[in-house]
Amino acid sequence: MRGIVTTLAGGLLLIVSFALCPDAQGADGTSKANPNITRRIDAEFRSGTETRDQSKDNRALADRFEDVLANFIDFGGYFRAGYGRSSEGGPMPGFQAPGAATKYRLGNEAENYGELIFGKNFYLPGIFHLNDKFRPDGQLTGPIARVQLRLSFLNPYHSFGSMDATSVGLPEAWASVGNVLPFAPSAKFWAGNRFYRRHDIHMIDFFFWNMSGGGGGVEDIPIGPARMALAWIGWGSTSGLSYVPVPDPQNTAGFSKSNVDFRIYKLPLLFGEAELGVTYSHAQSGVDQNGRKAPDSQGVAVVFIHTVNKFISDDGTNKFSFQYGTGPAKTFTSGFETVTLPEGTFIAPDDNGATRLRITESFSANIGNHFSLGPVLVFQQTTTGTSNAKQTWFSAGVRPIYNFTHHVGIAVEAGADFVDDQSSGTSGTLGKLTVCPQISIGDRWASRPVIRAFVTGAVWSDSFRGRVGGTDFSNATEALNAGMQMESWW
Repeated sequence: MRGIVTTLAGGLLLIVSFALCPDAQGADGTSKANPNITRRIDAEFRSGTETRDQSKDNRALADRFEDVLANFIDFGGYFRAGYGRSSEGGPMPGFQAPGAATKYRLGNEAENYGELIFGKNFYLPGIFHLNDKFRPDGQLTGPIARVQLRLSFLNPYHSFGSMDATSVGLPEAWASVGNVLPFAPSAKFWAGNRFYRRHDIHMIDFFFWNMSGGGGGVEDIPIGPARMALAWIGWGSTSGLSYVPVPDPQNTAGFSKSNVDFRIYKLPLLFGEAELGVTYSHAQSGVDQNGRKAPDSQGVAVVFIHTVNKFISDDGTNKFSFQYGTGPAKTFTSGFETVTLPEGTFIAPDDNGATRLRITESFSANIGNHFSLGPVLVFQQTTTGTSNAKQTWFSAGVRPIYNFTHHVGIAVEAGADFVDDQSSGTSGTLGKLTVCPQISIGDRWASRPVIRAFVTGAVWSDSFRGRVGGTDFSNATEALNAGMQMESWW
């Protein structure tokens, strides 16, 4: 019975897909999809803010997938997998400075992680109005739409292969409909759970502006040469209260955060384009079993990002960002930050007086036929609202890659993080160096898939002793890891 149901469901999906995409197949069974229409609709829904979106190899591979699948479904993904051991004999940990928002990732990722993306574009000319025709200027006349699902998988090295320790998530499930407003055909309405216009620095796996969550909105509203978007995005979670005298991880309360996000993007500026954003955030909590609750808070964040594509090389990208936020908006995300105490890890509710300033600068580009480079600079200063204590984080690093041949090369990544935290009374630096021979599909900085062998060394200040590297390095200030890893995206 199960096999019959599966077959019927698959057949129904196939029939519905062909019915909703009448240009996909002719009466004689031959394909008659219009490639210009397909590319046009694909461009309307394609993300362009993340590092993976800017890789030439990635676009070519995605186009090939679409050809093979005959535009039946878009199939994308990201995977990294491998294994590493530390000099102490245990599974390798990741080395990250306490108080730093992220770490230098090459040879420093202690988990297998993957994403599978399934998407479908729809173009429906004539389905609602019998007189729908293509306009003389070639513009689409019917509504366009997209549905996208994303599955995520995470398995840490310290529980390698354990099904119980492998987490599976559904971070994206959203739909978007566009070309429905005659005065603004590019405008698209969306709702669901979504990775929303994320901006990242790939080398440190830092999504420094990431309003992903659940909600909805409208985007790509034309405003002169630029576009405009407005979204309401929320996040919910549970946690014990971290501010009580003895925090209890089992005595939890519900937390919710609502964000109204307004943006103007694709604004031509200084050989590139700018994105401007203002976000209002409101955070609340319910009561725990003892009737206590965290204080409500609200805040505003302003963000400016300047991107220059074709920087140095055709596939090079330079990205500068300036961010300032208050209260719960200082996270520059839709959700919450956490604090780790001896009793456990808790949500850290933000006081209205809390602030954060963040500035980033990064680029990646090929310099010549054999050499590519990716440097990173991050400055961040955070103040608490109660004691007005400051935490300063400064990070600088670089990943040069030299290719001996078109496919064989060596990558080196060096990075240092300095953190001065007045709340904990600690100040120190963590430095990390990785040497990584690799074989990749191409000789570009972002060529993927890539297979790597790596050796990673880290050293940190005595004030960070016991807070870096886990149990194996609880009394150490230096460490060594070695392993192998693959990384791929398409």
